[in-house]
Amino acid sequence: MGDWKNWVGPDSPWLMEGYFLSYVREGIRYYEWIAFRDLAHYEYNWHETIHAGEESGPQVPTDLVLTQGYDKDNTTNQLWQLIFGIEGQAYIYIELPTDIHRHGIPKVAKPRKELREVSHFEEYMSPFKEPSFLTEHIMMRPGFDRINLSAYNPESIDLRPRLNIIINKMVTERVGTE
Repeated sequence: MGDWKNWVGPDSPWLMEGYFLSYVREGIRYYEWIAFRDLAHYEYNWHETIHAGEESGPQVPTDLVLTQGYDKDNTTNQLWQLIFGIEGQAYIYIELPTDIHRHGIPKVAKPRKELREVSHFEEYMSPFKEPSFLTEHIMMRPGFDRINLSAYNPESIDLRPRLNIIINKMVTERVGTE
């Protein structure tokens, strides 16, 4: 695990300018080169108090600007590498895209009151002031333009979680497909 504050250098956990990356979508492998990146920071306050033993969600941080999809004219794409820190003892669940439950990788079981400990993040995994790459997600269009959050409060008191979201906003150039 890398330190999120290590923004440059060979030991940085962030994807950087000059790096190549590939991904598969609908059976096609895409290769892209990171031409530019910018750091963004956003603090997300839960819109409601989560009562003891209750769940909340879905919530979508609508203040975040959407990524732009692939531009054929310029052969550029936008991708976000994001991590987040948690304040409050709630279990945080991610759906990215908003209809596919994720915790880094797809999970079969989706959390519910009877099975609430499946694939969640907690404050000890990624503290608010020291976000961890355990919460890393990559967002891009189509399909990954918003992050959908749900939470469960396992405590005996009411909670209102906050998230400290750090985003590596990248512009990439497509260099090939296969």
